[in-house]
Amino acid sequence: MSKKKLILITMLAMLMVFAVTAISMAANISEASQTCISCHKSLGATKNVIHDWKDSKHSEVGVSCYECHEAKPSDKDAFKHNGYTIATIVSPKDCGSCHSDAVEQHNNSLHAKGYDFTKKSGLYKYIGEASKISGCRTCHGSKVKVLENGKLDPSTWPNNGIGRVNPDGSKGSCSACHTSHKFSVAEARKPEACGQCHLGPDHPQKEIYEESKHGAIYAMEGDEWNWDDPAGEWNTEDFRAPTCATCHMSEIGDAKLTHNVSARLSWELERPLSVKTKQWKKKRSKMKSVCTECHSQQWTDNHFDRLDQVVNTYNNKFYKPYKKKYEQAKKDGVLTPGGFNDELDWKFFEFWHHEGRRARMGAAMGGPDYVHWHGFYELAEDVQIMDRLLKEAYENAEH
Repeated sequence: MSKKKLILITMLAMLMVFAVTAISMAANISEASQTCISCHKSLGATKNVIHDWKDSKHSEVGVSCYECHEAKPSDKDAFKHNGYTIATIVSPKDCGSCHSDAVEQHNNSLHAKGYDFTKKSGLYKYIGEASKISGCRTCHGSKVKVLENGKLDPSTWPNNGIGRVNPDGSKGSCSACHTSHKFSVAEARKPEACGQCHLGPDHPQKEIYEESKHGAIYAMEGDEWNWDDPAGEWNTEDFRAPTCATCHMSEIGDAKLTHNVSARLSWELERPLSVKTKQWKKKRSKMKSVCTECHSQQWTDNHFDRLDQVVNTYNNKFYKPYKKKYEQAKKDGVLTPGGFNDELDWKFFEFWHHEGRRARMGAAMGGPDYVHWHGFYELAEDVQIMDRLLKEAYENAEH
């Protein structure tokens, strides 16, 4: 057989494989969704959405446009579109028709309360609505407001915040971690997914992770790891160091797969004063079972002992004493009532919201620079500054 004939036969065989695959995919996709795809293709609209979807697990099992975006006429955000009733937002309630366990677990997590945490802040009158909309609520989530004909209020949409309140009343956005329209488990397992929001001066988990031994190993070797194993099968044979999802969500050790990212937390580290979580011993036991997949029991126990020391030092040496001074100054009338009125109000906020969190979170995740220089060192410096401001406030009150 000539070389040209061999090449021709090979090319024809490949074309047949592609054709069979395309026919199989078309047969697997509903008529409504095929209409969406062909129309968007012909118009050249949302090209990357189609490309991402084709690479997704959803496309392999026949979950496509209409299966997710279909809406009832009674839905608040429903609108007519080329003969179909659809909605722009795909909410956790929609995803829950297939992923019910994940949605229920998310609903029991702190993530689901993301929007609620943004409702009461004295900062808003200083920073303005634009910062709240495009800053805080981009991560925490907005309460989506529907206008006429299913259009969405630009002050609340677009939004992929983890605690977004959707028109159907559900809370959250699955695409915050599994970005649309690929919805990849591999993507959500990597620290960059969490680092979109968990970074910066007030909750620098991304930077702490990068500083830690875990993060250093990931940076050097992560491209070689297996990220695609199904849930429940992804384990220490697939990676050499954990990511955020490994410790907080994955089925590792005695810990079961969960979308409740709070399920293994023994301390509330984001609060002004840290307190133990409900059933903290049970939660810590779950987290320890993850650690002991790689570390000895002694190493693991000692790590949590050090964490407790750091949290108790912050609580008892720094926060409680200064909170008492601060409240007394308010009571004595030397500071303006309310928050963010005097320079001391701003400094006290940063004291716990920035430096205090960094020290505590650094200890939890193995980031020594955040425990010391970005944490306790700056806490001690804050005390010096606040003492001076308090002294000035009392002196000014006497005149």
